[in-house]
Amino acid sequence: MNQSSNDLSGSVTGPVVQAGHVGQLYLSPPAPTALAGLPPAVPEFTGRDEALRQVTDALRPGSDAAPVVVSTLTGTAGVGKTTLALRAAHDAVDAGWFPGGVLFINLQGYDDLRYVGPETAVSVFLSALGVPDELFPPTFAGRLSLYRSRLAERADRHGAALIVCDNASATDQIRPLLPGPPLHRVLVTSRHTLADLPGSRIVDLGVLEPPEAAALISRTLRMRRSDDTRAQDEPEAVEDLTALCGHLPLALAVVASILAGDPDQTVGELTAALRDRATRLEELTYGERRSVTAAFALSYARLTPDEARMFRYLSLNPGQQVSVEAAAALTGQPLPQARKLLRALRGVHMIEHGKPRGWVRFHDLLRLFAERRRREEDDAASIQAAVDRLLAHYRDAARDATERIVAAARQRGRDDEAERWLDTESLNLRSALKLAQRHGRPAMALPLAHDVSWFLRRRQDWAVGREVCDTAVEFAAALPDGAQQALALYNLGDFLKHQQEFPQALPVFADALARYRELDDRTGQARTLHSMGTAARRLGRYEEAECHYAAALPLFDALEDHRASGHTLFNLGYSARRQGHHEDAQDHYRRALDVYHRLDDPAGLARTLHHLGHLALARHRPDAARGYWERARSAYEEAGLPQYAQEVTELLDR
Repeated sequence: MNQSSNDLSGSVTGPVVQAGHVGQLYLSPPAPTALAGLPPAVPEFTGRDEALRQVTDALRPGSDAAPVVVSTLTGTAGVGKTTLALRAAHDAVDAGWFPGGVLFINLQGYDDLRYVGPETAVSVFLSALGVPDELFPPTFAGRLSLYRSRLAERADRHGAALIVCDNASATDQIRPLLPGPPLHRVLVTSRHTLADLPGSRIVDLGVLEPPEAAALISRTLRMRRSDDTRAQDEPEAVEDLTALCGHLPLALAVVASILAGDPDQTVGELTAALRDRATRLEELTYGERRSVTAAFALSYARLTPDEARMFRYLSLNPGQQVSVEAAAALTGQPLPQARKLLRALRGVHMIEHGKPRGWVRFHDLLRLFAERRRREEDDAASIQAAVDRLLAHYRDAARDATERIVAAARQRGRDDEAERWLDTESLNLRSALKLAQRHGRPAMALPLAHDVSWFLRRRQDWAVGREVCDTAVEFAAALPDGAQQALALYNLGDFLKHQQEFPQALPVFADALARYRELDDRTGQARTLHSMGTAARRLGRYEEAECHYAAALPLFDALEDHRASGHTLFNLGYSARRQGHHEDAQDHYRRALDVYHRLDDPAGLARTLHHLGHLALARHRPDAARGYWERARSAYEEAGLPQYAQEVTELLDR
């Protein structure tokens, strides 16, 4: 009987053979591992100190009971997520934090042709961990179990490993790749905010700060050619260039490559080429693979039709940011649906949060991309309808805000919400007027112009307000509506009056008055005459002022506008007093007092009594003056005007 045995010693890897007699035995060598395949870090890496610190802290080994296993770098296309991830990964490896090695994969999450699903990714990682293809389990569940088992073995034998998943587009693409042992760490980059990824810490990545962007240009040029001093020679041009790139790292890398490839081109020349909005995206291309437009297009391709339409239509808004209400108007959708679409676009970093909460805004280059897509995909009728809805929204919302502010002021209060809305939307409202001009919509924009000029007058924004008033006059001139023309002229004159440009205001008021007389509009005539009187009075032309006020008074009386009649009587009294017509002044002031008594208007009473005191003193009646001023002080206090009460007290003391 023959007996045989196999005696092996040492470490055995691979198939085991047992037989009675083997002539020659060939054992396959162990499958190689690929646990140092991390791509090189970008040498031009600049800035990002805070974001790098956050990622590094999450990767650092510690004794926390529940460490952060996954760090997710999120941000728009071209913002430098991969660059930062590689920098952090190399720093961590160099520090010796991952003796178990590094697994790296580009998941191509936004490229439909090269998309890497979790099944493929697990197979790639198994090969990297040294598992021969022929030993892969036949099912995905089996391969997944083997993948996690190998990672657990690696943790026991070698220590922590780092898994870098670049360019993921969904949580489902990442979740199967998460390791079992918490000792390992995972670093993910994505244009989506993967808020449902278990155990993850999100690091939002924005564009570079202006100094960092300039440093990136300078560092790249000096690295390509050590004697390249263009960035140092043209610092202002570099600043302009980075601003035109929106401080987006991909765009900055493109322009740096363009400059490095053409050492005779100045920074200023390239900056001039980028100033044209129509061609800027085309200019931001270098070679076949480095293109800002191509990066944006991959993100855009993954939007739903409704999300893509919202993205395109948002670019119609003329201001820097858009409210949810304006976005709903643009797309003609209910507010909840618009809010949902904006949330989805923020989640993929196609738009950003604005200020305050509830507004969103574009990165400058993404806005250009949205405008291009809109021109390519949307017909003129659809665009015009969207513009009309947007203008109607701003017109109605501005009217509502101004009416609320005026109503609150009449109650001696303040509507803070309406005030904040006007402050936030100020630029949008002004820009909407220019949008209306471009689209030939004067009738829709004219009411908006009136409210915007009113708001700017309250803020004493004289230069911009004057421009808005002039725009309103142009709008009105384009309409066959004399009432609108008269109102636009009156508002311009009123703005000039508040600006204390009285000589310019008077002829504008005269034009408005002529139109109101043609229309037989007594309200417009009365209001314009009163304003003309005030402008003349402020110029010291008291006789002229008296004439205007005297013409306005019977109109206000006929209209039964008692408050306006009281103000006109007061101004008649002031004009007469300044001319030395004391008897007439006394009569006008007393009639004004009667009106304010009937209206129960303590402020009007106080002001009139105050001036009656001055008149009495001019007529050498100090006791009467004291009596008026004592009554005026009480009325000012009742009206809640302590500063004027103090002024009267000082008169009494003297």
